[in-house]
Amino acid sequence: MKIVFVDDSNIVLKTLKDLVLEMIESKMIECEFMNNSVDVKKMIDNETLEYDLLFVDINMPDVTGYDLAKSAKKISKYKNKKIIAITVEFKPEARELGKAVGIDDWFVKSIVQDSMQSSINNAIKELYEE
Repeated sequence: MKIVFVDDSNIVLKTLKDLVLEMIESKMIECEFMNNSVDVKKMIDNETLEYDLLFVDINMPDVTGYDLAKSAKKISKYKNKKIIAITVEFKPEARELGKAVGIDDWFVKSIVQDSMQSSINNAIKELYEE
């Protein structure tokens, strides 16, 4: 399973990598960590971004996580792929907007390792059930 994490903070990306390092090392997942949402948007538009599961920060400069989700869900290649927000946004309005643009799940940035791994395991199960 290929997972892409997009966040403008290298510190957050490092933390995320630490959270899933055991899963990477065991070859359960393959991950890419990207900090430039403009580049990610271009890759989505060009259909060159390869992923099974996409984690996006909502509040990024230039291109937000909402923008990435909205763009991806318009393209048949990505339409059925899971997108999970990792954000400090916790208000119901933010979640509603996320759902409207195609975000499938929501984590507040005080991520707990078990819930991250649980989310990935659930996505893997769903991928193999299809």
